[in-house]
Amino acid sequence: MELIVVIALATATLFTALASFAQTTKRMIYFLSLQAAAVGFVELMYCLINLILGLHVEALIDFFATFAEWFSCAVVFPLIIYWGMTHTENFVDQPLTGTRSAALLVVAIALSHLTLGWWLMFLLPIRLETLPFCALMLSLSVFVMATRKDPLKILAGLNMAENALYPLLAESPLSVIPFMLGLMIFVNLVAVFVIVEAYREYGALLITKWRWAG
Repeated sequence: MELIVVIALATATLFTALASFAQTTKRMIYFLSLQAAAVGFVELMYCLINLILGLHVEALIDFFATFAEWFSCAVVFPLIIYWGMTHTENFVDQPLTGTRSAALLVVAIALSHLTLGWWLMFLLPIRLETLPFCALMLSLSVFVMATRKDPLKILAGLNMAENALYPLLAESPLSVIPFMLGLMIFVNLVAVFVIVEAYREYGALLITKWRWAG
């Protein structure tokens, strides 16, 4: 694995881990945007270099498809969630496990995945060499979703989980990309719409209070 790829994935993993401790919805959205930007940076740069060197139609299409996916994950999806926050509240909370326990769990998750990744490093084929980082980001994203009651933070965690799979899906056919982006836009829009309407109905952002309100 090239050094620049390792740096980009390690940076994205760090932002995913930091999201576990984000107290405000706004900060969680920032970490989502930074994680997505780091995950797709290398692939975008490769496509840009190929475009500059090749200057042919296929390279141009590949670049615009990669840029559209990167821009959607790093800008569009976070902005949709941010819009939901502006129509509800910038909720402040901590992980359900507590900050200290969350830190211990994040470290344990990281160490277990890195240990397993080290043993598998020489066994995995080249096209799956990013799997250890992807698996770690996915686990941390699930941890974010499992330890929050704020639905906007949970939605941000869901987007982080989807971003974690990007390195494994980077070579997907171009025809699949519009479908994937359209699906994620639809999921985020519907989720934010439901959250905003529930907030207006019950006057609370916590999911547990929706259940008992009224």
